[in-house]
Amino acid sequence: MLPWRFLHPRMWAFNARNVSHFLIDTVRGAPPRPLRARDYVARHATQGDAASVLATLDRYATEERWLMSVGPEKGPLMSEMIGGLPDGARVLELGAYCGYSAIMICQRLAPPGTLVSVELSPANAEAARDNIAVAGFAERVELRIGSSSDEIAKLEGPFDLVFLDHWKDLYKTDLQLLEKRGLLRPGSVVVADNTGDLFSPEAYLSYVRTCGRYDSESREAHIEYSQLPDAVEISVYRGPDAT
Repeated sequence: MLPWRFLHPRMWAFNARNVSHFLIDTVRGAPPRPLRARDYVARHATQGDAASVLATLDRYATEERWLMSVGPEKGPLMSEMIGGLPDGARVLELGAYCGYSAIMICQRLAPPGTLVSVELSPANAEAARDNIAVAGFAERVELRIGSSSDEIAKLEGPFDLVFLDHWKDLYKTDLQLLEKRGLLRPGSVVVADNTGDLFSPEAYLSYVRTCGRYDSESREAHIEYSQLPDAVEISVYRGPDAT
């Protein structure tokens, strides 16, 4: 991802708000943002009510501090993808952040379907685990702390859907590692968030669109909690020998 793209004039207001909040939080010695969002959920959300947890996180992101969760605009798209999975489906998420997308996935994932979520940051993982528990899905989510490549190497497959929402430069290499380890089956769906131009997605998009192993399409969207353009790439795996 190229940071200079975020210097575009259309990003100025977005950047100014987030930089000012970052400076204020740094001066105050505030805890990591996901942990503060977790505490906000604990105070305001209804225990066992997933919709209440998501709405509370949305309110925090719009009224308190911006969050890089998938957000409510892309929620219907994720629900569409999850709703099309078979009973007992297995889902892999790379990038848990504060647990928003994990909760949203579990809302639509038919039992006994399960989710494996991988998160590099221990603070993010703590926030995600607590929010998932408030939503009532603690028993359905296996949260792993570690780098995506290390954890992929330990996983057993296959997965019916993979949600990529971690470091954007890792999308292509991690997808190839999933293929190499046989963690995808023909028909597996790969949903990649933040594939708009601002995130320099060229390497990933070129791969899924030209390697011959995927049927891939782009859905227009906006960066979460903003009007800045973004996209989501949806790719259906044909198989290792597809051309």
